[in-house]
Amino acid sequence: MNEVRNTMSTGPKDPFEAALADLLIPLAQAMVARGVTIGTATEALKKALVTAAVDASDPPPNDSRVSALTGLHRKDVKRLRAEETEAPEKRSCSAAALVIGYWATAPEYQDKSNQPRDLFRKSADRQPGFDDLVKQTRIDMAPGTVLQTLLDQKLVVKQENGTYRLLTQAFVPTAGSAEQVAAYRATLSAHLAAATHNLLADDETPRHFDRAVRYSHLTAESVEELRDISAQKAQVLLQDINAKARQLQDRDQDGNQNGRFVVGAYILPKLPPNKEG
Repeated sequence: MNEVRNTMSTGPKDPFEAALADLLIPLAQAMVARGVTIGTATEALKKALVTAAVDASDPPPNDSRVSALTGLHRKDVKRLRAEETEAPEKRSCSAAALVIGYWATAPEYQDKSNQPRDLFRKSADRQPGFDDLVKQTRIDMAPGTVLQTLLDQKLVVKQENGTYRLLTQAFVPTAGSAEQVAAYRATLSAHLAAATHNLLADDETPRHFDRAVRYSHLTAESVEELRDISAQKAQVLLQDINAKARQLQDRDQDGNQNGRFVVGAYILPKLPPNKEG
């Protein structure tokens, strides 16, 4: 047996246990679609439990303590704690999004009509080039690697005169790509982390902003109207925050830059079934 069985609880059932299945259904849908089996999922869950147990303890717990907290065998705990997970796709996704954000908002990369201007790889005519843009974002990746990611994702195109043109102001990776998986991972993990903080926070702990508007009994036309207006307003908000965040990061370059900030938006329209025919 790989897991340690806990004694049966005689207290009331935690409502979180009932919520867990619903929370996992969207992940299960993605797993089935991408051919992820129970073995792979179990290994990922074990790794997550070990990480959570270690993060929740100060000082760091020994393997026996982690085993007691998670129900995992000590052999699994020891093995999982020794593993290091690398995520190059996540790094390239974050780097590409940051570069697009700078390109779309920084004044030195705008043309006379306040649109992202075409860039050469190197600076020309006293104007910074793409390599300067990557350096300004201070990401730990080579400019050529970031550029190739943007080209592969069809977010940037090379012009006949040798310049590169930004085609979008948002990083929307190609469907099914490694970068889309990385974006899926980054977006959902951030939202889930905020919601989990709020779930576990005591009365003295400030909670993160996490709100949603939900309506039912709508026609398909009303759902589409709400989708359109929500998308427009959310895009404006995100672009405004992106521009402000870029300005603040430039201002903070001489200070302690360990702070991180994430803001997101999602829209989930569910059209009523078509009963015609």
